[in-house]
Amino acid sequence: MIHATLHTKEGESATTSATWQQDILQRGYTAFIFDCDGTLVESADVHFTAFHEAAKDQNCNLERDWYFARTGLDRLTLFREFANDTANDFDIEAAVARSISLFTEMSDRVLPIVETERLAKKLCRDFPLAVGTNAERSVAEASLTATHMLECFDHVVSISDGFKPKPSPEIFKKAAQLLGAPRLQTLVIEDSKQGVHAALNAGLDVIEIKEIRAP
Repeated sequence: MIHATLHTKEGESATTSATWQQDILQRGYTAFIFDCDGTLVESADVHFTAFHEAAKDQNCNLERDWYFARTGLDRLTLFREFANDTANDFDIEAAVARSISLFTEMSDRVLPIVETERLAKKLCRDFPLAVGTNAERSVAEASLTATHMLECFDHVVSISDGFKPKPSPEIFKKAAQLLGAPRLQTLVIEDSKQGVHAALNAGLDVIEIKEIRAP
């Protein structure tokens, strides 16, 4: 079961995956934007492997704890931080390209997060849905294809579209525009602090995933 917090203009309230569909429909939302990694799919280990191997290609060791302390960051920002912490001659562009290639090759290892997968598949029957992600479009679409969710979404908005990464609100503003519903009727589902800030700064309510517990 997922435990989450609903952030609205009126304040915060607790919700869980057992009740959130009822909560959502009672509040009258008519369009939905999902983050991808950590929200729809469990992909952290696959991403780490891709980052680690891309750094290893340049004889650098990207450690697991270092990476997981920075989850939620976009790829370019993370590799820039890594370069600053390691070596001035680290080729950031090569690492970005190599990690994207490695991730797409390994995307069959990505798993759906069952509760959000179920929510998306139910909502898409009646409402427009989008994905708003700090990942590149090819990475997000590889994950969604591997987990059989890509067809649920009318739009995928990512940093590949030229927007600043979260916590900038640009990705969510564009996704909301594409969905065509008023912002007060558009809900974001997110797992990262960067994403929650981005949604709120875009004028959107947001469900923040706090914890996933075994049933």
